[in-house]
Amino acid sequence: MRDPVNIYMCLFPILVLALSSFVFPMILEAIDPMQKTVLKITMLLLLVVILALGSFFLAAMATFLLLEHKDEHTLNTIAVTPVGTSGYLKFKMAYIYFMSVVGIIVILLETKLIAGEKYTVWGVSLFDNIGIFHMVSFAMINGIITPALGLLQGAFAKNKVEGFAFIKGTGILALIPALMILEAFQGGMQYVLGIFPNFWAIRGMLLELMPMENGANLSYPLYLLIGGVYNLILLIVAYRLFLKKAQY
Repeated sequence: MRDPVNIYMCLFPILVLALSSFVFPMILEAIDPMQKTVLKITMLLLLVVILALGSFFLAAMATFLLLEHKDEHTLNTIAVTPVGTSGYLKFKMAYIYFMSVVGIIVILLETKLIAGEKYTVWGVSLFDNIGIFHMVSFAMINGIITPALGLLQGAFAKNKVEGFAFIKGTGILALIPALMILEAFQGGMQYVLGIFPNFWAIRGMLLELMPMENGANLSYPLYLLIGGVYNLILLIVAYRLFLKKAQY
C-alpha cells in the first residue's frame, strides 16, 4: 500500500471492466443489426482489446516498478540481503502475475454478468460459450506475459523515459492479434502471428467465444498449451536477462 504503482495495479480491472461493460456495448448498439459482417468484425476487435489490454497494462506498471529500482539504485542494496536480487524479483513477479490472473478473471466474469447479452451475434450471446474453466485457464496462460514483458522492458530500458518509449511500442504489439479478423489469417497463415506471445491464448479464447470452422484451427487446450510453453520460455529468458543487466 506504500507503493502507488501497486494501487494502480489494483485499479486496472475496474478501468478495463468499465470499457467492456459500458463503453464497448454502446459502440455495438450504434451498429445496424442488419449489417452482420460489420457487427461481427467490430465485436472481434473489441474482444481482442478486452483479452489483450489487461496483461499489457499491468506489464507497463511492472516496468515502471522495476525501473524505479534502477533509478534509485536500490537493487544493489537488495542484493546484499538474505533474499537477494533474484529472490526479490521472484516475489515481485509472482504477485504481479497473481494480480494479472485475478484481474483478467474479474474482467471476463463481470463482463459476462453485466453486459454479456450485449455481445450478441445472430441472436446468440458470445459469452454463453465460455464458462469459469475458460476464464481461469485463459487468465493463467495469458497472465504469464505480464511479468515477462515487464522484465524485458525493464532490462532494456535504462530509465523511466526509455521505459515509457518501450511501453508505447509494445502497446501497439498488444493488438497484433486483431489481425486474426482478416480472411488471410483465418487458415494456416494464422500461425504467422504465433511469433507474438499473446496470440496463442487469445486465438484459443476467440474461437471459444465465436466458433469458426476451419481445418487449420487447433483445439482450445492445444492453443493454451503452446502459448503456456512459449510464455514460460519468454519469462525465463526475460528474468535472466534482467538479472544480468541489473547486476552487471
